[in-house]
Amino acid sequence: MHRPSALGNGLKRLVSAPRGCRGFATVTEADVESARRYCLKQLHDYDAHLIRRFMPPPVQDTYAALRALNLELVRLPEMVSNPTIGAMRVKFWHDAIDRTFSGQPPREPICILLHKALRELEQRTGGGGGGSTSSTKSIKFWVSRLIRTRERHMDNRPFATLASLEDYAENTYSTIMYATLASMPLRSMHVDHLASHIGKACGIVAVLRGVPVLAAPPQPVRSPSGLETPSRSQALLLPLDVMAEEGVKEEQVFRQGPSAPGLQDAIFKVATRANDHLITAREMLKRLKAGQDPGHEFEHQGEGEHHYVDEESDAARDVRRGFGVLLEAVPAAQWLLSLEKANFDPFASRMSLSLHPPQPLVGAVATMLYELIAIVRPGNLTEVKEIAQTVGSLVLRNGGVIRGLSNWGVFSLPKPVSIHQMKHTHGHYFVMRYDSSAAVHHDVRSTLRLEPRMIRAAHVKLGDGKLETVSRFGPPRWRTQGSEA
Repeated sequence: MHRPSALGNGLKRLVSAPRGCRGFATVTEADVESARRYCLKQLHDYDAHLIRRFMPPPVQDTYAALRALNLELVRLPEMVSNPTIGAMRVKFWHDAIDRTFSGQPPREPICILLHKALRELEQRTGGGGGGSTSSTKSIKFWVSRLIRTRERHMDNRPFATLASLEDYAENTYSTIMYATLASMPLRSMHVDHLASHIGKACGIVAVLRGVPVLAAPPQPVRSPSGLETPSRSQALLLPLDVMAEEGVKEEQVFRQGPSAPGLQDAIFKVATRANDHLITAREMLKRLKAGQDPGHEFEHQGEGEHHYVDEESDAARDVRRGFGVLLEAVPAAQWLLSLEKANFDPFASRMSLSLHPPQPLVGAVATMLYELIAIVRPGNLTEVKEIAQTVGSLVLRNGGVIRGLSNWGVFSLPKPVSIHQMKHTHGHYFVMRYDSSAAVHHDVRSTLRLEPRMIRAAHVKLGDGKLETVSRFGPPRWRTQGSEA
């Protein structure tokens, strides 16, 4: 719920947008690259950048566009100087999304990037002729629901009950996860069920994190005519039924902050509901991996786009495919842990997070994303495959995940640095991306050092930003024997 007070590019684009949101005749690669840079720049929190890396490459643009759109909508109450302009901006987004899904995106970075992702999705699912697929229809449904929900909550009304807060989280954060899953495309009742619980937890956490921000006096809005009074007042979005039970009064929170009577008890009660959803998702995941049923019915089955042709699909396989989307649970759990350590004082928790950033997500899941470049002596291509299979098996046996494997053919070696390397002027090489713990990574390196057919091997931690090769990855593409040098 963090809402920066600066007037962003979104409102400026509203002023300059052509009448009727006229779209591009064509979208160039330069347009897409510029839109991607803009959307990635909007993802200010480290967790979003890292979770995006765990998404399949074709889904990463969709994820960035959806997160950027959500931020644009969240910021609206403080970006505009009066409700009328806010309503105009929401109308712009309704029209822009309609035109984007009809193939005519307006000059808006989020729409351009989303349009590119939709075109690629249609090509992957057989809808490349311009017709809408069931997946694109699902994405449009979820995105439209996100905009409608944000529109209803632009005035920062408090939630009447804890259940209504859960509904809000379902219609925002869970909905973003549904749209991301649809862009894979992955239609699985069990994965949607997990996403529902995780999204509800994320939405509740977002409201709790916003307590210190919205309870503070709002900053003036800078408009073309100068500073104007902000459109919103101080707000406290905690559910009214919880506040009544704990004796929390809005005015006391605005004046006394964390010292307001009953505030920490109310925060505890709301945070417990978020944690309950994470616990439920965790238990569901264990049962599904063990081949069991999830343990309870999916309450939203049959609603919206929650219709499934094959309800008995391979749950374990579907969970693996949707793993990146489900990782949204990790930063939510980390923040709840920080809140608990602060004795459920959201003001203290916010300060501790700013002074001591949370551990990186890879630390929480005890893995790192590595890229291995392995150069094998020239000769029988089967040897290259055997070495790749040995490394892959080692990673998988120890709880790692293979993210990509590709063979790039023949590599001319630079000046040799050892007697062993002097025997060869070139070699075959393959590249593998995998997630593993540091211990497994060490075992991989040791295995390659002991492999007599290896010439050289290099590892890169992709978090270092030294290598960007996502677009080259996919199923293994081995050269045939006849094409070898």
